[in-house]
Amino acid sequence: MSIKDYFSFTKSEKRGVIVLLIILLLILFSFPFVDYLKQQSTPDFTAYENAILAFEKELNEQEKEQKQAYQQSNKQALSITLFDFDPNTISDEEWKQLGFRDWQIKIINNYKAKGGNWKIKADIKKIYGISDKHYKLLFPHILLPETIEKTNYQNDKPVKKSVENKFEKKDYSQKIDINTADSAMLTNIKGIGPAYSGRIIKYRDLLGGFIAKEQLKEVWGLSEETYQMALPQIVVSDKVQKININKATADVLKQHPYINWKIANAIEKYRKANGSYKSVADLNKLHLLDKATLEKISPYLRVE
Repeated sequence: MSIKDYFSFTKSEKRGVIVLLIILLLILFSFPFVDYLKQQSTPDFTAYENAILAFEKELNEQEKEQKQAYQQSNKQALSITLFDFDPNTISDEEWKQLGFRDWQIKIINNYKAKGGNWKIKADIKKIYGISDKHYKLLFPHILLPETIEKTNYQNDKPVKKSVENKFEKKDYSQKIDINTADSAMLTNIKGIGPAYSGRIIKYRDLLGGFIAKEQLKEVWGLSEETYQMALPQIVVSDKVQKININKATADVLKQHPYINWKIANAIEKYRKANGSYKSVADLNKLHLLDKATLEKISPYLRVE
C-alpha cells in the first residue's frame, strides 16, 4: 500500500468533508450577527426612582414643618392674664387666661371628672406640663392654703399637725453627689423628680458609676433643659466600679452600656488566645476598637 492511499477519499467521503467545511464556515461567519439577534432591553427604573425621591422629599418637608412648629411653640411666651382663682371652680376659659393650653385643660377636666381636686397651692404644681416659672407666677393668686392641718388624736384630745408645703421647702443650693445619693436625695436636685431619680440610679448601676457630669444627659428622657437646671448642684465623686478584663466573660462585659457584644467577644477571645492583659492599654491591640471608644470604656476597666 502506497502513502497516497492514506490521503485518498471516496466520493461520499469527499462530499461529507465539503458539507462539514460549509457548516464550519457558516458558524464562523455567524458570530458577528449574534449581537444583533440578542434583545437589548434595559429595565426602566425612572418611575420608581422618581416615586422614592418624591416620598423622601415629602418626609423631609413634614419633618421640617414639625421642627419649625416645635421651635415656634417653645419660643412663644406664655400669654397669661393673672387674677385670683380657685382651681376647683374656674371654667375652661379662665384656665386659658391663666396660660394653660387646650391639652392641659383636657387633662384637668378628666382629673376633676374622676373626683380629683386641689387642696393646697402646691397641688397645682402636679398639673402635667406646668413649668416652675409658670407655677411661680400663679402662686400668689391661688386661693388655696399653703398647708393643711391634720388632726391626730392623743389621749382622746385632738392635736393639730401642719403638713408643710414641700415645694417651698426644697433647698436648691445644696450640692449632691450623683454617685452616692439615693433616690430621695436626688429629688432635691432642681428638675429631678422621682421618675428621673429612679432612671439615674438604674443607669448609674449599669455604668458602674458616673465619671463626668455630662453623662447625666445619657439618662433616658432627661432633656438638655433639665440637665442645665440640675448642673449647678451636681457633684461627681470617684466612686466607679471597674470590670476586670482578665476574668470577665463576654456576657458580663456586654452588660455595660458602652460595650456591645462584638467588642465584648473580641476582648474575651484575644485573652484566651494570647493570655492575660498586662494593662488596659493592651486593648489597643484589638483593631476593632478605635481611639474614641477605647477612651470611653477605659475608665470602667481594670486588670489584675
